[in-house]
Amino acid sequence: MTSGPGTGADPADQRRQVEHEPDIEASAIAAVARTRAQGMHFYGQILGITPRPPDGGPAGPQLVPDPAIVPGAVPPVAVAAVADLAMGSAVRAVVGAGRRLGTVTMALHHLAPVVAAPVVPAARVVWIDEERRHALARVDCTDASGVVVAAGQGWFMALPVPESVQLRLLPWEHHDLPPVRPVAAGALEPHEQAAVRATVRAAERARARGTSVGEELTALTWEDGAPAGTARGSLRIGPELTNRVGHVQGGALYGIGLAAAARAVGSTGSDDDSPLVPADGSWQFLTPGDGDVLVAEATVRRAGRRAAFASVTLTVDGREVGIGQFAFRPDTAG
Repeated sequence: MTSGPGTGADPADQRRQVEHEPDIEASAIAAVARTRAQGMHFYGQILGITPRPPDGGPAGPQLVPDPAIVPGAVPPVAVAAVADLAMGSAVRAVVGAGRRLGTVTMALHHLAPVVAAPVVPAARVVWIDEERRHALARVDCTDASGVVVAAGQGWFMALPVPESVQLRLLPWEHHDLPPVRPVAAGALEPHEQAAVRATVRAAERARARGTSVGEELTALTWEDGAPAGTARGSLRIGPELTNRVGHVQGGALYGIGLAAAARAVGSTGSDDDSPLVPADGSWQFLTPGDGDVLVAEATVRRAGRRAAFASVTLTVDGREVGIGQFAFRPDTAG
């Protein structure tokens, strides 16, 4: 039987593969339906962030991805997103569920190179000021193996809610979770249509690159010709990435910064055979990530056989919105 051009694959096998590929559009529309009913932003819904079961400890989020969106190992950007939400929710449990919080800084230690779903964060408040406007929270994230795979802390600040925004409760803040009603494709609002289209495009890139939709939603378009030890990439901000007030979700910003740092470190051409994996990152959220085009610029500060360090700056429409430092270590798994 003749193989397809340049693929070495049987066309019949290719057709069967396409027929059995997950319906990404259906998964995205289902995420829209959950967003409408339960309040959390589309980005959290599409990643698979859900309420922890009632017998799973204090109310809070967990990460249980749809296999169509994250079919294998959980990417660091998804771990960062659920860690950020868990710490913020721990603070809101103290100051009031209706309060809007901004993540000011977030540090995350990546303790395992491979993370298996589900990811269950346990977050707690360790300090809060007398006016209940500033708080420090910590989180430990456990994966399917029962091992802590990430640990972090964040500084959160109470912020006013924009006049045009109604801040709804997050799913785990409800006493009774509202039912989810199906949404027809023809009934989507323009911003919902844009989020669904972005998810479908992310799936196309994931198939071509061997990655996941969860990674491709925040994937940058890299500029060619960057000097060794640097990286520069951009992406257009859309409703698939924004939080409840229309800014890029904090965990997504951290993950974008980490991806830029990893690319810069990978461009150094080290002779060491041991691949480097994320060890930790520290991110400072300077201003909200709202606008049209986000640009990430990363520079390696030092690259050695046992560790590498990179700094990253994110801008939106030319405005600096975040800076971070990331460290990498050899992958000693196995």
